[in-house]
Amino acid sequence: MKIRKLLFYSIVIFLTLGLVTIGCTEKGVDPTVLEEGSPFDPSKPVVFNDFSPKEGAVRTRVFIEGSNFGTDVSKIKVTIGGKDASVIGCNGTSIYLMVPPRATDGDVKVTLLNAKGDVAVEHEFDSVFNFKLTTTVSTLTGKIDPSTNSSSMIDGNFEEAEFEDPWWIEFDKTPEGQRMLYVVEPSKSLRRINLDEKTVSTVFTNGQAGMRAFQTMTFNTTRDTMFFADDHGRDNREMPVLHYSIRGESFRKVYPYIYDRTGYSCAQNKYGDLFYNTWFNAGVLKARGEYDAASGEWVGKRLFNINANNNSAHTYIIMHPDGLYAYLVGANCVSKSIYNPTTKELTSPTILAGSWGSGGYSDAPGTQARFEEVRQGVFVKNETYVAENRGDVYDFYLCDLGNHCIRKITPEGLVSTFAGRGSQTSDNNVEGWIDGDVRETARFRRPSGICYDEENAVFYIADRNNKRIRSISIE
Repeated sequence: MKIRKLLFYSIVIFLTLGLVTIGCTEKGVDPTVLEEGSPFDPSKPVVFNDFSPKEGAVRTRVFIEGSNFGTDVSKIKVTIGGKDASVIGCNGTSIYLMVPPRATDGDVKVTLLNAKGDVAVEHEFDSVFNFKLTTTVSTLTGKIDPSTNSSSMIDGNFEEAEFEDPWWIEFDKTPEGQRMLYVVEPSKSLRRINLDEKTVSTVFTNGQAGMRAFQTMTFNTTRDTMFFADDHGRDNREMPVLHYSIRGESFRKVYPYIYDRTGYSCAQNKYGDLFYNTWFNAGVLKARGEYDAASGEWVGKRLFNINANNNSAHTYIIMHPDGLYAYLVGANCVSKSIYNPTTKELTSPTILAGSWGSGGYSDAPGTQARFEEVRQGVFVKNETYVAENRGDVYDFYLCDLGNHCIRKITPEGLVSTFAGRGSQTSDNNVEGWIDGDVRETARFRRPSGICYDEENAVFYIADRNNKRIRSISIE
């Protein structure tokens, strides 16, 4: 008896579902669409009342009120400032969305698609959304094993990848249009980060072509060659101080280029002149700048010592994009060396900001400012300077490793803190690993490398002691 009743009820339920399906089909509505939501009803008017709030930053929650929007979010498109917003939900009378990055123009447009996916209704509000720019620090890739508080050189996707010692970083865009980051782990390896595929791989490891302890890298003017500076520790010309690799070989093979005393960085200007430095007396040389009759080779020409007292120091050369000058970074200061187009050489520098050998932390003009172990820097075009038709339109952002932050220097030498040292604790500790607002929240731990993607306005930071690659984006 129970079996007969169960069979009866099963038949009734089956027939009922079948009638519902038939009814939906007769009305021209796919039952699978009903499960996910329905598009608007074309037989009724669509009403747009207003949206709120009227201002906010990226990821601000916005509600658009009205009627007959439908409930299928795949049929609702919203743009703010010409940027696609993420539509999260809709109950037919209220569209719930989040503000996209860089929606600076602020115009709010809604497009409704019909059941076939064709544009059926378009509306632009008279009022605009007041987009507030925020600068945010995020973690791109890299991690530390919490059980051992350590990391290794591990390739893979962004969730899997690890770095042992991310130190120096350069941005690259391939001829095919892919965005890459190259990260030097000194004396260990060159790592490649594919920003589009979200993967990390190892290009080569230290030891090729007599390479003993390479420190930094730079691209040549045409960006088809990388140069590497080698801290081989010798005070002679028996070992290569500069090596190179080429794009045609995916930068995987390394060749010796210049034999000289130990060095830490090199840079080529827009005219093709290559310069490098040495530890000894903090000297700066021009690659193949003079002919050595004894060896029959063109060798490095010593141009000057950075410090007037000829103190030895770790220094790093950063070339101005327009080839006007180079910044010589090290020993807690930034010196400026003008390029002479007649001699094709850099000239003896003067200190732009900081004080040679004097550490500390102070945002101030010129030599009143204080740094603690400055490292890699990058020039970034300032559009305000362009509009004002200034002679130099680039600010300089550099890693202040010992102060756990990123500093900014204007062309006139005014120093300010750009990122880091946020959420200071009661013990005055300003280092750490915290993402968020660039100044109020974010923390770094001995950041040493920085580069810039101009097209997307994103900084990438080699956060050395956090063993991570961080990003700073203006949203």
